Amino acid sequence: MKKVVQTQKKDAYQHCFFDFGCNAYSTLKIELDCPFPENIEIIVSESAIGDQAEHTIDYRTFIQRIIQTSVGHQVIDFNIPQYIPAYGCNPYCSCPPGADTEVAPFRYVEINRHYGEITVHRTAYYVDGWEDDESDFSCSDEALQKVWDFCKYSIKAESIFDKYVDGERERMPYEADMMINQLGHFCNSCGNFDTARNTIDYFFEFGQYTWPTEWRLLTPRLIYDYLMYSGDTRSVQRWLPMLESKLLLDCRDGNNLLNQALYKSKYPHDKLQDIIDHPPAERDNYELGDVNIVPNAFLADALKIMHQLTGQSKYLCKAAEVRTAIRQHLMRDGLFVDSIGSQHTNLHTAMIALRFDLCDTPQETAAHKAIVLNKGMACSVYGAQLLIEACSKHNMAEHVLKLLTGNSKRSWLNMIAEGATTATEIWSLDIGGNIDWTHAWGAAPANLITREVAGIKPIAAGFKKFTVDPQPASLKYFTLKQPTVHGAIVLDWQENAKLLTVPPGIEAVYKGQVYTTGVHSL
Repeated sequence: MKKVVQTQKKDAYQHCFFDFGCNAYSTLKIELDCPFPENIEIIVSESAIGDQAEHTIDYRTFIQRIIQTSVGHQVIDFNIPQYIPAYGCNPYCSCPPGADTEVAPFRYVEINRHYGEITVHRTAYYVDGWEDDESDFSCSDEALQKVWDFCKYSIKAESIFDKYVDGERERMPYEADMMINQLGHFCNSCGNFDTARNTIDYFFEFGQYTWPTEWRLLTPRLIYDYLMYSGDTRSVQRWLPMLESKLLLDCRDGNNLLNQALYKSKYPHDKLQDIIDHPPAERDNYELGDVNIVPNAFLADALKIMHQLTGQSKYLCKAAEVRTAIRQHLMRDGLFVDSIGSQHTNLHTAMIALRFDLCDTPQETAAHKAIVLNKGMACSVYGAQLLIEACSKHNMAEHVLKLLTGNSKRSWLNMIAEGATTATEIWSLDIGGNIDWTHAWGAAPANLITREVAGIKPIAAGFKKFTVDPQPASLKYFTLKQPTVHGAIVLDWQENAKLLTVPPGIEAVYKGQVYTTGVHSL
């Protein structure tokens, strides 16, 4: 665990306010001299209005203490209470390893009813093994640069526990959160694979607490991504015998499709259900039924990844069976529909069809692309990961750039405009639902810019081989640095000059040509 101590000093007359610039999981120490006994109010918070900490009814930090002082020099260790999650019955992460006491995320410190000089020391905690200069990105688009900086810092600040968690509201691992957090971590640092490994271990031990169907089905992808970046085959071999249980194959009906009507009888204590997106307000009017296209597309993809991990052809056969069933029962007039019996195609259905290769003809692809282009960002911060992956997969580079740099209520620039300095649980305070301001699943561009804009993705375990498939859209230039255990990959992309640095011992593939160690002009 890395500790960064920041100190500020001010003269106070009844009220004093400190802004540390960025949100971080932290502890606080205060020094002051009291000419007479005082009842001092101390507040730490994530948000503020003017020079006052903001007390909200959601899950943004607001911790208040009244301290009675004596005469003379005082050193006050601000007491952060023991963490209690929103839902106390679920497992959660308490104090992170390396921290001496409980921590809380905050940016602001407000001190009232003191007369005289105040010195405050904030000790911020950051993820172990992270070096800021390991990764880098610069480009010609100011908005994209701002989004990158915001999301990269979010991953650094929000990954401090021994597992990837879903935010301060619950501090609980979920597969969807890990998908985005892990990729953001690996695209910016190669100094710590322990957090990812610990989180996957957790899912095998406590997987019953994952109630969304789709998120259990993400487990093969999590392991595949972990293997590609880390090269840790030993852990993967340990997980493989348990992995098929995450596929929920016993919840398929006679049509080979996952059916919610079977979940309760198969998993009576797990409260398993299809989530589509979260919060529900972000589902773009999806018509839920017993048999929904989203979890079934996830299943088909999970089965294909199982084949990649195991080499067993049975998984490809099962994937083909599910895909065939989806096309037979969940397609109407050239468009996939949300669920059996529905005539509706929402954004999620269209983007999932593109992301998971459900379309067979150019006409089908074009029809679903048209829906995606028309809908914009009609999904959550979690859905944005899948949406932009789908767009990138189908060479919709300008739309990807538009989504990444948008400034509507559903945008990363809006998170910043509302005062956040770390990624939030939902797009905006106006959307409703639960919200905390330390939710790494809101930082998808920390991986999407690397993987989809610069197009750098590992295709062999431990980054021994990687693809370079940039989609710069209207960017005039960009430079991206991707850390690996072998050294840094650097792609310097300009209209008239394109340079790729391949570190020792690995290979790059660009437009079908293999590039070995060295600096290459593309």
